Amino acid sequence: MAESHIVSGLTKKRAELLGQIEAHQKEIQRISEMLLHVDHTIKLFSPEFDLRSVKSKRTNQRNPYFGRGELQSLVLTCLREAKEPMNYKDLMMKVLDIKGIDSSVGNDISPSFIKVLNRLRDKGIIIAHSNHRPHLWGIAD
Repeated sequence: MAESHIVSGLTKKRAELLGQIEAHQKEIQRISEMLLHVDHTIKLFSPEFDLRSVKSKRTNQRNPYFGRGELQSLVLTCLREAKEPMNYKDLMMKVLDIKGIDSSVGNDISPSFIKVLNRLRDKGIIIAHSNHRPHLWGIAD
């Protein structure tokens, strides 16, 4: 019976996830109904229009911790001030420290951080000094 607190915690988490699924399904239903109304309105004005020709538009979810271009600017500032190349984790912690954000959000910004590093590397602004992971990042010469 030592695991009862584990089972209790997992059942609580399961209930939370089920609630999120139900909320998202309701949102999907609501958006689907709106789409149907738009489709009918398009057909009202142009009956011959092929709705399959309209492709879905990708939605971007903004990072709530940084403004537009701010993360890239902070990464470049840190790399310029560094005396030697920095690994990903140290660089991310330095950026969070400068911004005054708790390091516990590191997992939340990690995808954005990786995209910024790869974008800067692809542009030739920064380079990865090591061939194996974790890379050591630095400003390109």
